Amino acid sequence: MANGLLDVGDGHRLYYETWGNPAGTPVVVLHGGPGSGCSPRLRELYDARRHHVVFFDQRGCGRSLPFGEILANTTAHLIDDIERLRRHLGIARWWVSGGSWGATLALVYAAAHPQMVEGVVVRSLFMPGDGNVRWFFDGLAALRPEAWQALSATLGGAPDPLTELVVRLGGDDQETARQAALAWLLYEQAVNDPVAPLPSPTSEELDRLVGKYRLQAHYLKSGCFLKEEDFLDACAGLSGLPVWLIHGRDDVVCPPSNAERIHACIAGSRLVWIDGCAHDPFHPGMVAAWRAALEGEPG
Repeated sequence: MANGLLDVGDGHRLYYETWGNPAGTPVVVLHGGPGSGCSPRLRELYDARRHHVVFFDQRGCGRSLPFGEILANTTAHLIDDIERLRRHLGIARWWVSGGSWGATLALVYAAAHPQMVEGVVVRSLFMPGDGNVRWFFDGLAALRPEAWQALSATLGGAPDPLTELVVRLGGDDQETARQAALAWLLYEQAVNDPVAPLPSPTSEELDRLVGKYRLQAHYLKSGCFLKEEDFLDACAGLSGLPVWLIHGRDDVVCPPSNAERIHACIAGSRLVWIDGCAHDPFHPGMVAAWRAALEGEPG
């Protein structure tokens, strides 16, 4: 495994690492969030014998520096970073993979640089644009009312939770920022898996969460710097490229209609539904479909 920090300009350095077979099929991994960083567990989705996997943390994320930085940090910057990383590693063409926000980024990168892409495998598709972003904070109120009410109470009943989170996470009061980050974490956990909350974070973990969610709020407040119609137009340009779209039927974070709309835009794309799966990348059905797609098998 090789790793390093790649200077991409604007004061940003990207942490990257390669894993698997150096002579295998190159695959780049685009993590979700925005803001999350690459988890070591993502290796479970790839075959170390078949794949030469490139993991990296997007600007301001994970082990990239400076952590939590929102300046010079937009979707356009990330697309350029992916291409710069490909050239740095000397990879001619690669498969592009990602989940949730990473799926969005994979599709727009592939549309911008189709000649460098062998194919695309994405899951749990997130739709950018202001209206779709608002679903997570407003639309889910009816599906997860207790979680939404808890978030709202922490934010003082603010009518626009996302705007309030931007203010609290970006302010100078560290304790206020920590409370906002914890409220977001608990809301996210309740939405994803209402019956299995995770242990409370330590103070150090909370400070990392502030950086993560400050960056995520920066993206979401701007609709991820993509208009819905422009994103779908970009997807249409992928027609003819091998594209697998894998989505859980029970996903409420990224509604199944996202996958249907994107599939309709990309002629020849394969849409694979996973029964009994929500937004979990490690659901057994999701893992099986993911590995099959990367092996070039029908979904």
